[in-house]
Amino acid sequence: MQKQRNISLVRPIVFLCALCVLLAATAGVLAARAKRLEAETVRTESQSLSVLCAQLDAVETALQKVVYAQSAPMLSSLSDKLRSAAAGAKLSLSLLTDAKTGAAGIFRFLSQVGDYTAALEKGLQNGKPLTAKQRQSLRDLYRYASELRDGLRTIRDGIDNGSVSFRASLSTLPQPDGTAAFSDAFLSAEQSLTDYPTLLYDGPFADARLNRTAKALEGLDEISLQTARSRAAKVLACTENELVRESDEDSALGLYCFSKAGRTVGLTRRGGLLCYLTDPNYAGKSEIGEEAAVKVARAFLRDNGYKNMKESYYSTYDGVCTVNFAWSDQGVTYYADLVKVSVALDTARVVAFDARGYLMNHTARTLPDVKVDLKTAVRGLSDELELLDHRTAMIPCEDGTEALCHELHCRDKSGKEVLVYADTQQKGEADIKLLLYADDGVLAK
Repeated sequence: MQKQRNISLVRPIVFLCALCVLLAATAGVLAARAKRLEAETVRTESQSLSVLCAQLDAVETALQKVVYAQSAPMLSSLSDKLRSAAAGAKLSLSLLTDAKTGAAGIFRFLSQVGDYTAALEKGLQNGKPLTAKQRQSLRDLYRYASELRDGLRTIRDGIDNGSVSFRASLSTLPQPDGTAAFSDAFLSAEQSLTDYPTLLYDGPFADARLNRTAKALEGLDEISLQTARSRAAKVLACTENELVRESDEDSALGLYCFSKAGRTVGLTRRGGLLCYLTDPNYAGKSEIGEEAAVKVARAFLRDNGYKNMKESYYSTYDGVCTVNFAWSDQGVTYYADLVKVSVALDTARVVAFDARGYLMNHTARTLPDVKVDLKTAVRGLSDELELLDHRTAMIPCEDGTEALCHELHCRDKSGKEVLVYADTQQKGEADIKLLLYADDGVLAK
């Protein structure tokens, strides 16, 4: 009897212990799952914020260029880019929040900024230049886009180190009404159109590729494998026996490829021109400066048959200075004919070379007669800009053609430098680039 009573007492205790173990295990599983979900949320937020920051950078760049634009076609092109970048930014923002939260003003800004520039464009189409007030509104919008992007980057960094959450940080972001009366500016632009009829428009160009056939190789004879090996050995400063034959590249260029101790070169079968060089070694402590690196790059081009190349912009990263060169002839720079040369600042050795742009696009051009002279182009500059220097350039266009332009190097009232490419065939800008000066080089966007 006593034994049965003991069993009756033990059984519930066993069940309770088992239940506690089960609950503890379940709690552990749920806690682990929650932790994984939290980590996944942090990753998603960080990735979405990175995309959002990139899109806002595009919005900021386009807005800055709009301030300098003088023609309706350029404003139309920039407003299209603004709409595209703003749409991408809104999508990224929607993954993080919704318009009912503290981001409502940001959503409104992204929705209206492209429409505002389109409204200004219609005014230009009707012969109404941008007013000083409208340009000031654009500068305010640009400043807000810049502040917003910087604020989001700060939040992203906080998410990455676990110190903040996105939603908790929304209130720290600048709101459009705090920097510029955007709604008022937009309304005034809409009102100014009431009397108008409705009308139905990567140095710089570093990523341009105009053709799918290698124009520079047309008419050149194919070289032998032995000749290619000899030239490769010269480039890599080794004997022919030290070279390893790599797989050929069967592209539009058609390349013989060789390597030595990890360094690889590709030479065109037609003409035997050096197409690329890669070097996997890291650079050590810098021993030379950027100016010396440019001289090394220039000499390397001459030694490998690339003549009349003019350096434009350079950047330095991890001890390697990369210089962009473009072919120049009779005072005209051809930006599509691009060669990039990278020089290690510790050894002054060329560690990377890329001539694909040059090889794909270089050919003799027949220049069109200039219909818009330099004086007319300069008179067409925005009042925001002061001319510093000029030259003539052939630039690649988005439709695959090229445009002969006056390259006008300017500075705005705040000291920022701009390249305005004024079309020589018709009044207006073919493109606008922003110059960026930093400790690691000079770039254009």
